[in-house]
Amino acid sequence: MINFVAGLTNENPATTAPSYKQYHHVQYYGIVSASAAASVSFPPSDEMFRYVIIQQQFAAHNALCLTEVRVFRRGT
Repeated sequence: MINFVAGLTNENPATTAPSYKQYHHVQYYGIVSASAAASVSFPPSDEMFRYVIIQQQFAAHNALCLTEVRVFRRGT
C-alpha cells in the first residue's frame, strides 16, 4: 500500500460508494510493505462516526489488500 487515506463517515459505504477524500480523512504518506503494520491518528473531535474507510487513489499498479484492520477509540 502506498499513500493511502483513512476516513470516517456516517454514510453506509455499502449504500453510497465513498468518493475519494470526500469525507473526514487523514493521509498516510509512505509505503507499507507486505505483512507490515501502519497506523494513522485523527485529531481530537467531538464528532462520532459509524464507518471507517480505507481507500487508495486508483491507479493500475496500486492494489489494496488488507488482512486485518483494528480501530481504537482514543484513550483506550
